Amino acid sequence: MSFRLTNPQSTEHVLRDIHVLFSSAEKRMPIPYSPLAIANEFVARHAQDDGIEHMKLQKLVYCANGWWLVSHSDHPLVSELPEVWKYGPVFPSLYSVLKVFGRAPITMVQSRGPFDTPDRVDEDDEETLTLVEWVWGRYGHLSSFALSDMTHKKGTAWERLASEHSFLVPEGLDIPSSYIRDEFKGIYDREPGFRVA
Repeated sequence: MSFRLTNPQSTEHVLRDIHVLFSSAEKRMPIPYSPLAIANEFVARHAQDDGIEHMKLQKLVYCANGWWLVSHSDHPLVSELPEVWKYGPVFPSLYSVLKVFGRAPITMVQSRGPFDTPDRVDEDDEETLTLVEWVWGRYGHLSSFALSDMTHKKGTAWERLASEHSFLVPEGLDIPSSYIRDEFKGIYDREPGFRVA
């Protein structure tokens, strides 16, 4: 997109109009996505009736990233690693945005600030959008606490890393993508006839 200014004094107005044009639409992003972009897809597609709790969104984003890593080990779905927290893996940037909800259901896509547009998956990224639907179909019926239990039980990336630290985990400990991939590849290998979207 290019602009030609016929009146140099109108530069300020053109820049303001460009800002309005691009900030009024939802911000579509390339891979890797922010954890918020993936969470917003779950909300946009499945939260209209009852909403989705913050903790459940954390675990759904974790699962989406884990399944993505099974077939895309060199290219993570999300732009940050989850950390080892008490109730399983947590993406700190997603926590920062959604913590204000507590356990209340989230029914609308969220942004980082009042004047920011919500992060979203690129509408042409059929592979990621298909994955979001597949993950919802597999895990969407589970409660926040069932997903939390599932993501930090024995054999998970969370448990593996926590046990390496004798369960005295330092704050801010990232779960490596290789551990997450191993966790989900193990599920894939254990279930005969299993297919990822």
